[in-house]
Order: sequence, then structure tokens, then C-alpha cells
Amino acid sequence: MTPTITVAIPTYNGERHIAEALRGILTQEDAAFDLLVCDDSSDDRTLERVRAEAGDRARIVTGSERLGLAANWNRCMAESRTPWVAIFHQDDVMRPGHLRDHLDAIERERPYALGLIAGPADVVDESGKPVAADVVDPGGVPDSTGAGPGRIGLYQPGGFVRSLASGNILRCSAVTTNKRAHEIVSGFDSSLRYVVDWDFWIRVAERFGVAWCNGPPTVSVRWHPDSETHRFKATLEDLEESERIAAKFPILDHRTCRRKLGRAYLNRAHDALHAGRIELAREALGRSVRLAPSLVATILADPRLAAQMSVLALAPGVARRWFSSVRND
Repeated sequence: MTPTITVAIPTYNGERHIAEALRGILTQEDAAFDLLVCDDSSDDRTLERVRAEAGDRARIVTGSERLGLAANWNRCMAESRTPWVAIFHQDDVMRPGHLRDHLDAIERERPYALGLIAGPADVVDESGKPVAADVVDPGGVPDSTGAGPGRIGLYQPGGFVRSLASGNILRCSAVTTNKRAHEIVSGFDSSLRYVVDWDFWIRVAERFGVAWCNGPPTVSVRWHPDSETHRFKATLEDLEESERIAAKFPILDHRTCRRKLGRAYLNRAHDALHAGRIELAREALGRSVRLAPSLVATILADPRLAAQMSVLALAPGVARRWFSSVRND
């Protein structure tokens, strides 16, 4: 069978989990696919592990210089030889039936001019144990299209943007992209660092249809301390970038975006305060209230949170001594 999908893995120093990622891909049944690995100048044993696990089933592309995340994703798309491409992260796990579900959507729903096929994911830790949804949001779309488990929910061009209004609900490894759509919207934006995928999903969903594969998760996303998400916790860079993206697209529901971002800034203020980063916490709190003034009522409704945020806002020196002593204890 001539493959319709390329599974493209953008790698960089991924030796720890790449073998498990490859095993999940290579054991997919009833799904013809190409396997592409685009390595971004790894200096560990990533490619050695790829060759040992996949042999000649994997086509490996390397470069002499590091491209960075978004540029390497674009290289994955450019090097693919099929009309559909699943960019799959090196430390995630593909579960049985994932590619078959996406191929079913592609084969059955051509009239919708699809740009994206997406499905649910769950989250696992370093050792593969499940991480609760209240610890890490796995994303996903509620069954709002009327399609039950095992059915495909369809969105006309522009129709899926509402689902993306409050943030990135899609997990990259659980998405398959139409290569032509990627070209038409000019690919992933290399100037972005944190919301590269969210920005891209919105641009594709504005112009193309989206299919959502209802059912149990078929991808497990790895959550670990070395991830980009953890690195950004010590700054506001990710939230500031999210603000810029929200303002960029008039089609988004800006009220919903502001409320979601305000909540995210408040959470960052809480985390920064408990980490002793008082200046960061004060800045995050101020932005939270400016974006979503209704959060003041949320803060006041929780006496403990109200006390902490009040001290942070009115007496930062006290907050610094208070939380310094708590950490030392």
C-alpha cells in the first residue's frame, strides 16, 4: 500500500524515551505509513537508539546546525513524502489504533477539506504512570459535535476556532496535519517559543475543516521536569506569548481568552509566591486582575488565597519574609 501518512519525529537529545516512542509507532496495525526522523544535531545516543529500534524502516534526516523547535517541525513537514503528516514527539507514546483512527477520518471525510485530524490524549510521567488531569490538563474536545465514542466529529472551515478560543486544547502528538494546509498557512512560526502549535492550529482551522476522533486516548503525552513547560514556570514568557497570539486573531472569543489568561496569570502568581519569587508573583497578580477583573471575587471567596494575595500586593516585604521562612521549614 502507498502510505498516506508520514509519522515524523523531530528529535533532539531524546535517547531516554525514543525507543519506547518508536515501539508504539512501529506496532501500529492496519495502517501503512512512512517513518521519518529529523534530528536537530543531537549530541547523545538518540540516532543510535533510532537505528537499533527501527532499522531501515526509519528515514533519518540530519543537519549541521541546530534549527530549534518550530524550524525542525517545518523540516519534518518539508521532508515528508505523503499528503498527511503526524509530528510525533520523541518522548510520547502512541497507543494501538491511533493511526488507523486518523486514516479512517481521512478516507471518509474528504468533502470537508480537512486540514487537521485530532484526537484525545492522556498524560504520563517519566516512568509511564498516569498523571491526573487536575495536575496536567490533557486537553481535548468535549463531545459537543454529537458524535459518540468511535465516531468522527466534523467541523467546517472556521468552525473549530471556537474550541481553540481559550487556549491550546490539542496535543501535538495526537494531531495529523494536511501537508498542503501547512504550506498554505506558511507553516509553524519560528519566532514563537511556547505557543507554536496553538498559533498554527488556529491558522489552519480558520481556513480548513477539522476532524475530531472521539473515543479513549490513543496518545500518551510525557510530562517531566525537563519539558519546556517547566522551564517557563520561572518567567511570564509563555503567558505573554499567549496574550500576543490571542490579540492576533480577531476570530477568537477575546472575552474567553482574557478570562483563561487571567486565571493562568493568577496561578503563576500563586506558584511564584510559594517559590519565593515575589517580584514575578506581583507582576503576574497585576496582569491577572487587569485581564479579568472578575477574578478579584474569586480571590476573595477563598480566605487563604485572599490573605496571600493581599500580603503580596500590599506588603511585598512581609510576603518575602513569610514565604522564605516557609520554604526554609
